[in-house]
Amino acid sequence: MKKIAFILAMLLPTAAFAQTFAGRASVGADYKIVKGLHLSVEEEIRSEDNFSSLGSIRSTVGMSYKPVKFLKLGAGYTLINPWKSSANAFNNPRHRFFFDVSGNLRLGGFQFTLKERLQLTHRSGSFNYTQTTPNALALKSRLGVKYKGWKKLDPYAYFEVRTALNDPWGSYKTEVDDEGETFYPFTLSGYNHLYNNRYRGSIGLEWKISKRHELKPYMLLDYINEYEIDTKNDTDHNCYSFKSAAYNNFFRISAGLSYVFKF
Repeated sequence: MKKIAFILAMLLPTAAFAQTFAGRASVGADYKIVKGLHLSVEEEIRSEDNFSSLGSIRSTVGMSYKPVKFLKLGAGYTLINPWKSSANAFNNPRHRFFFDVSGNLRLGGFQFTLKERLQLTHRSGSFNYTQTTPNALALKSRLGVKYKGWKKLDPYAYFEVRTALNDPWGSYKTEVDDEGETFYPFTLSGYNHLYNNRYRGSIGLEWKISKRHELKPYMLLDYINEYEIDTKNDTDHNCYSFKSAAYNNFFRISAGLSYVFKF
């Protein structure tokens, strides 16, 4: 228990960096079909920033396969159900498909992992197409280390960069109508804006309570770097009118707890 308390104490100083706080919890199961081939399911709940309300419920099913000891392949699907406080209901679900490749290297009691995940998130419902990509493509690159020298306890840390591969991009110009009013027609040039929109650091602890039960407390520190285009539907001039565009930068810290049943 002293080791667990030590790891949890290490998580607390990260709160000093945060501008907003959030929480998440999940319950999952991992089924070993044959050696190297696993089927997994997970149900996760997330809060909004500063625990103001429920954020979303996410249901994931995935498979992983290890053709060799140092290489793992994975694929899966996540149904994201956002909670809208204004409507007091779940609406506009998102569908996420992902494929990942990870390699690991063991050096003494440490295991180093490099993981690349390509994901596609399809957004349903009504939204402004000049501000949001209907099919967002992103690449997550993660470098992690885990210490496996303690019995049943594996502390870990990782750093991850998420790259947006097809965010909206466009241009505007200044025009004056017949009545002398200035307006700014916005032209969407396509979904071709590539940039790093999130940097994440995480530390946590994998606690193998028994052969079948695993508990994982963790903290995430995210630096969000979203490029936001703000437009409005200008009905007077029959076009989208440009309002502003800027990078929205802030820190968010999330505390999480995950439970996995293995069989």
